[in-house]
Amino acid sequence: MENENTVVNQEPVTEAPVSEDVKTQEPEVETTEEVTPKVQAGDKTDPNLLLKSLQDEREKRRLLEEELEQLKSSALSEDEVFSDEGKALKKQITTLTEKINSIEEEKNLQMVYAQYPVLKEKSEEFNTFRADYPRTKLDNVAKLYLAENGLLEPTRKGLEKTTGGTRIPPTSGMTAEDVKTLRETNFKKYQEMLSKGLIKIS
Repeated sequence: MENENTVVNQEPVTEAPVSEDVKTQEPEVETTEEVTPKVQAGDKTDPNLLLKSLQDEREKRRLLEEELEQLKSSALSEDEVFSDEGKALKKQITTLTEKINSIEEEKNLQMVYAQYPVLKEKSEEFNTFRADYPRTKLDNVAKLYLAENGLLEPTRKGLEKTTGGTRIPPTSGMTAEDVKTLRETNFKKYQEMLSKGLIKIS
C-alpha cells in the first residue's frame, strides 16, 4: 500500500488499425517519475480549527480597521486645532453664548406668561411639555399646551353693532357766528332747528 499516493501519468492509448504483423508488438508505455506532493503548512490541521482561526483573524482585522477609521476622523481633534489662547477664547465664547440664549429664553417665557397667565400657574408642567418640542417657537408650544389641556379660551366677539342709524340726533356743535349766519340767511330753518333743540352753541 505504499504506492497509494503515487500517480502515474499515461497518455491514453488509442487503437488504430494495425496490420497483423504489428499486433504482436507490445505498445510502448511512457512511465513518469513518481510525484510525491509537498507537505504545506496546515495540511495536518483540523479543518474546523482552520475555519475558527480564519474567522477570528477576520474579526480582529475588522476591529482594527474600525479603530483606524476612528483615529483618522479624530486626527484633527479640537485639542490639536486650537492653541491655549484659542481654547480659552472658545470656552469664554461658549459660556457667553449660553448666557445670551438663557436670557433670551427667559424674556420670551415672560412674554408668553404675560400673554397667557394660566401658564404661569402651571409652569412646571409647561416646562416638561416644552421639552418635547425643542425646535418649535415658544408661542406655538404655549398655544398647543393650552389647547391640549382645554385651557385656551375662545375669543368672544360680543354683540354685533346696530346698523339702523343713530337714535340721538347729532349735535350741531355750531359756533355763535354760525347760528347768527343761519338766522340771518335762512330764518325758517333756524326756527325749525331751534324748536327741535338742535341748536346748541359750543
